[in-house]
Amino acid sequence: MTSQLSLHHLTQFPASIFSEAVSVFPTILALHGRGSNESDLIGLADYLPKSFLWISPRGTFGLGLDSYEWFQITQIGKPDSTRLANALDTMDKFIDEIIETYPVDKAKLYLLGFSQGSIISMSYALTKPQRVAGVVAQSGYIPHESGLKIDEAGTKHKPFILTHGIQDPMLPVDWARRSRDTLQKLGTNLEYHEFNMGHNISAESIAVINTWLENQLK
Repeated sequence: MTSQLSLHHLTQFPASIFSEAVSVFPTILALHGRGSNESDLIGLADYLPKSFLWISPRGTFGLGLDSYEWFQITQIGKPDSTRLANALDTMDKFIDEIIETYPVDKAKLYLLGFSQGSIISMSYALTKPQRVAGVVAQSGYIPHESGLKIDEAGTKHKPFILTHGIQDPMLPVDWARRSRDTLQKLGTNLEYHEFNMGHNISAESIAVINTWLENQLK
């Protein structure tokens, strides 16, 4: 774990880090869901393309033992606009730091989130699309009522992949479908999948994400 930057985080480097011919790497910034921590999503690195540098930070606010969130919830499905904006500012600062600290390919920096981490990932990419290459959003949604200032020109053709469980009891699939419709209207390069699962990640959802990431590297 590294704590010298503004957020505690874990890293996992690709094997090619030892190649003198490579100076920067495609990077996944993994944002966990509410109630989890930095150890969660980095485990997906073993199931996804091995050429990525992984950076997995810990949420800002503690909820209990090894349990964190990116912003405090006041209403389910409608993040407070100020708290969400603060979380996006936190992420913006951390992205500056990791670019300065690690061999991140700025042109191939992808956000990968789950649940609240997906909310942050999609919100950040929609408001600052020039800073990220694309988004993997699992079991999340776009917070339409939270005052996001979407950069419509910048989001056009931006790659997104959304996965969601049809039986999700926490964040209903209708929220994901509304997010899908929004991204389609914005003209993003969207891939959308629903699976017969709840609020979780499955072998099937990981398989489509793996293919999507492989295609991003071509």
